[in-house]
Amino acid sequence: MEFDVLLASDGSENALRAAEYAIGLAALTPKIKVTVLVVNDILEKIKDYLPLRSPVALEEIEDVFREKAQAALNKTLELFKKHQVPVEGVIRMGNPAQETADFAREGGYSQVVIGSRGMGSLKGIVLGSVSSKVIHLSPVPVTVVK
Repeated sequence: MEFDVLLASDGSENALRAAEYAIGLAALTPKIKVTVLVVNDILEKIKDYLPLRSPVALEEIEDVFREKAQAALNKTLELFKKHQVPVEGVIRMGNPAQETADFAREGGYSQVVIGSRGMGSLKGIVLGSVSSKVIHLSPVPVTVVK
């Protein structure tokens, strides 16, 4: 039986702790396949506020946020590389909680691993809003790493 883990990451300290947890799982069971998912929601939030008269400006802004998402992904993938654990990385745009749950469903993942708080605007109070929403939306068990 194959066990696939989806690690939701935003490159934050808590996300990197969740990555360490996923690396530990992979060390215990070499058949585990880990995929790191970074979802950038900034574009979704600001598109309505951007002047639609300038598609070039929108493209430039999208490029900046894609670069930020790629940097967060690279930061997480480096941990796996350091521990010599095979991993795949994916970037999506949209609502982080919904995209994570949808990706877990579409990919047939066995488990989602996520940090308790990420780089959200208020950084969460007890349990981050994204991790809390993923728990409710995910079709599979979710491990939240403090």
